[in-house]
Amino acid sequence: MHTSRIAARVVGPISWTKAALAGLSLVACSLGAAPAADQGSTQGQLKEFPGHTAPSEKRDQNFDLPGVVFKVYVKEGDTVVAGDKPTLVAQQDTRADEAALEKAKITAESDLEVDAEAAQLDKDEVDRKRKEELYKTRAISPSELEEAKLAVKIDSLKLENAKKEKLKAKYEVAEGEAKIEMKKMYARIDGVISQISTHEGELTNSDTQHPTMTIVKNDPLYVEVDLPAEAVKQLKLDDTLNVQYVDEKGTNTWRLGQVHFIKPEADAASNFNHVQLQMPNSDHRSSGLQVTVRLPDRIAVGASGAADRASVK
Repeated sequence: MHTSRIAARVVGPISWTKAALAGLSLVACSLGAAPAADQGSTQGQLKEFPGHTAPSEKRDQNFDLPGVVFKVYVKEGDTVVAGDKPTLVAQQDTRADEAALEKAKITAESDLEVDAEAAQLDKDEVDRKRKEELYKTRAISPSELEEAKLAVKIDSLKLENAKKEKLKAKYEVAEGEAKIEMKKMYARIDGVISQISTHEGELTNSDTQHPTMTIVKNDPLYVEVDLPAEAVKQLKLDDTLNVQYVDEKGTNTWRLGQVHFIKPEADAASNFNHVQLQMPNSDHRSSGLQVTVRLPDRIAVGASGAADRASVK
């Protein structure tokens, strides 16, 4: 009886000790094991980083002058072009401007006023010469001769004024045409109509915070990605990196993006640097989609870099 009690006291602690040692062994194994590598990682080296696509150009367009939208010639999703023959996308009401333009053209294109003043000058020149002859014979008074000379001078001034009015009308025509053009909105970049914010019959202004419409250029696309500074220092402009859309993960559909811009300021807290890639978009995918960017094999980054960035976030 006494012996069995002693045995129980000895066996109990031994069993507990074995269990404790087994538990510690499991914890030690879990702590000492290398972390499972993410897709694209090799022996703990990070190769892939998240990013997103963005338009290579985005333009918020407004009319140059306040006015009412008379006609919108495009719809959202339409493709437009700039260049020598840009797409007319919208127009303000120009009816009053067109009437003023036609009025100015009447004067600008007519020689009637100039010809009439020139004819009057010729007539008064003849009259002046006739009165000069009459004055020599004392047939008229000196005041009559002076009046004839003044008539010629006045006619000369009227003719000059008629010519200037004609020239002024030509400038008014050019001004009117320019004003009408300013009330027409043309595409300023090649791209796709992303949003129309002001419609026919609505008032427009030049407020940049409220654009009439937005055009985006998605070919090529930009790929925006933050990479560890230790990797970025090994990159240079025009280097190529593999890019894959998140919805194509698991396939071999990698695209090439070319380093277009490296931000000259790194983030001090995370030691990451922003890089912009340029990528063709022949299949016309929308911008703003999530992608994965893979570093080339010659560049390797330790897993600690991602841990640092995660702790900052």
